[in-house]
Amino acid sequence: MRAYRAVAALVAWFGLLLQYWLMVRGQDGEGFATRTVNFLSYFTILSNLFAAVMFTAPAAYPTSPIGLHFAKPAIRTAVTLYMSVTAAIYIVILQGLWDPRGLQWVADTTLHYVTPALVLLDWLLFTPKQTLRWVYVWPWLAFPLAYGAYSIWRGPHADFYPYPFLDVSKLGLERVAMNMAVVTGVFLVLGLVFIAIDRSVKPRG
Repeated sequence: MRAYRAVAALVAWFGLLLQYWLMVRGQDGEGFATRTVNFLSYFTILSNLFAAVMFTAPAAYPTSPIGLHFAKPAIRTAVTLYMSVTAAIYIVILQGLWDPRGLQWVADTTLHYVTPALVLLDWLLFTPKQTLRWVYVWPWLAFPLAYGAYSIWRGPHADFYPYPFLDVSKLGLERVAMNMAVVTGVFLVLGLVFIAIDRSVKPRG
């Protein structure tokens, strides 16, 4: 488990740092700052950042508040949920909208395929089961809802929408609200699936 999580941490940080470099290279001053904020405004980046910390903190700082927090099964399940939805939305909706090449393809594949798969496998194999309650799904929704609200608020100020289904300037607020409701429903259903799996697995020993 330790070896697996060490490798997974390296992969997750690699994907994040490569994508960040690709976004900010050649920029300075205001352009660099704007690109940095835009980088951190993607749900993909935030969920991958959670995954990288989840793999790193409990191993490197096991008794620290952040290490203890990300060692909790409920938190690890939440991160798995976020990464799973990240991968699913990309595969179903977004991957056909562009054609990354070279290093951008490497970063794209790492962030949307490799790291989500590593997170899911870690949850299936190493996260303790029989620990979750049905009510946990509600606080798990707080982050994606807050993210959606932030994206809609920032979009017109920065003239930047991270995903086309959140672009109020093109779709209108009503359509974007409907899109958010659908995506929230995906988080809800998949979260309940993870809880059901957790509660159905017999404890080892």
